[in-house]
Amino acid sequence: MRADRPARSHLYSSDHVRGDEAGTHVPVLLGSVISFLSGGRREGLLVDGTAGAGGHLAAMAEAFPEMSLLGIDRDPVAVSILRGRFNQDSGITVRQASYTEIPVIMSEMGFTYASGALFDLGLSSIQLDDSSRGFSYRLDGPLDMRFDGSSGTTVDELLNKCSEREIADIIYNYGEEGRSRRIAKAIVRERPLHSTQELASIIRGSVRGNPVKVLSRVFQALRIAVNRELEQLDNLLDSLHTWTEPGARIAFITFHSLEDRKIKLLFRDSGYYSQFSPVWIVPDENERRENPRARSARLRMGIRL
Repeated sequence: MRADRPARSHLYSSDHVRGDEAGTHVPVLLGSVISFLSGGRREGLLVDGTAGAGGHLAAMAEAFPEMSLLGIDRDPVAVSILRGRFNQDSGITVRQASYTEIPVIMSEMGFTYASGALFDLGLSSIQLDDSSRGFSYRLDGPLDMRFDGSSGTTVDELLNKCSEREIADIIYNYGEEGRSRRIAKAIVRERPLHSTQELASIIRGSVRGNPVKVLSRVFQALRIAVNRELEQLDNLLDSLHTWTEPGARIAFITFHSLEDRKIKLLFRDSGYYSQFSPVWIVPDENERRENPRARSARLRMGIRL
């Protein structure tokens, strides 16, 4: 355990009113997450592996004032918000990194094991609402979708260079969209394409009826592909038991079946965790009404054996 952690006084900097407070991002299932984590240890290290705008992280800091906190995110915009939101003397360490790098960062902080961890695997509103990031089919912007815009392949490069079959496989495997071949054929026929609205128009022209679900699945698939999200998640799940202590409480918020299935199998079958009861929680009617983006969220919880 790290010694001489600073007291968590003056938690927020004077210009922290953004993210959640500005109304652009609302942390999902916040009460359920804090309630679950409250049943664990009240000392040691808590990790928010997908800190975003800091909504969950701020609540964790308030609920567990004696614990050290680590908040990380791959997105440099999110990290900038976090560093503006939390003072250096808050006892909260903020890093730009993938959650696969958590053990290295913990070691640098002086910790071998964490007492609890949260992973909110959904997109943040700071990503969805910025048209220049290309995450939303509702806004016109470049076909990017990278969490870290400084490296990696963009959706633009993927769609304009991959074969029709490769595109179809991405849409089917990562979006679970049955009309993947039809959509891929249309994309190849119409390329080059460089904007989200060009892509959305092609998708709408490829399917009959209401295209909203299809648009969501295709954009999800492309985002997963360029950020290698499932590969990153697999790496996290393979190592999670090595840096969490016995009794550690671990929570995952998922937004689609590909992620959710992996978390279910981890807690049920890996042998390293006991499933918490209830096995999963979804937002209630009030939360879905006040925060429509929470409607597909599911919280799964496990305790390290």
